[in-house]
Amino acid sequence: MLDLPGRLFLAAMLLGTALIAWMSLVYFDFGTLPPFAIEKFPLRFEALWLVSLRVHVASALVTLPLCLLLMTRALQRRPAWHRWLGRSTGFVVLFGVVPTGIVLAFDAKGGALVTAGFLLSAAIVAWGIAHGVVTARRRDFVSHRRAMRHVVAQMSVAVTSRVLIVALDTVGVDPELAYVAALWGPVLASALVAELVSLRSRLAVLAFVPTVERTRREISPLALVRARAVVRPVARLGR
Repeated sequence: MLDLPGRLFLAAMLLGTALIAWMSLVYFDFGTLPPFAIEKFPLRFEALWLVSLRVHVASALVTLPLCLLLMTRALQRRPAWHRWLGRSTGFVVLFGVVPTGIVLAFDAKGGALVTAGFLLSAAIVAWGIAHGVVTARRRDFVSHRRAMRHVVAQMSVAVTSRVLIVALDTVGVDPELAYVAALWGPVLASALVAELVSLRSRLAVLAFVPTVERTRREISPLALVRARAVVRPVARLGR
């Protein structure tokens, strides 16, 4: 089971994903251009942009819930299921979400600064997937979990960024400035939170290992032999 912050994060992400899915239905009405797309026109590569938009939204809406599911202990306790679902999800993220996100980034609202933010987020996700695969094959699960936390954290930016845009618009922040802040804030904050959670988990493991080792020595037959070897000479000296 997840702890309380984990449950709240999971619930918020699932709710946010559901709302984004509902708002994105218009993207898949192939007979009508969505308002978001009309605002972008004219584009240099309109057909590529539209395909990228639809693939990006569809793949992200599928993979974000799957990434959240993969972070739960219930699935982590089933290695075969976790491995199969993780590989499938990672493939869609790496070859669906990331490249289409890069295409969309170059025409993002807010100019070069926002484009750079999207590219940074995409780079973190790509690194996380690649590093996660390598560390899983080495059975370095501590590093694997760290990489996957970064993937989930950056995927969650789709939700947190929209919430922040609404919040900044409510208080009257300039739309251009709000868009930049609503992107860079969640991207950097998500990376920081992922690192802090990974650091806490690593420290917990380091604190746990000496305890396990000490317990193992205490119950080890070799430890009992050593204890007897020490007690017997002392007993003879007492005679």
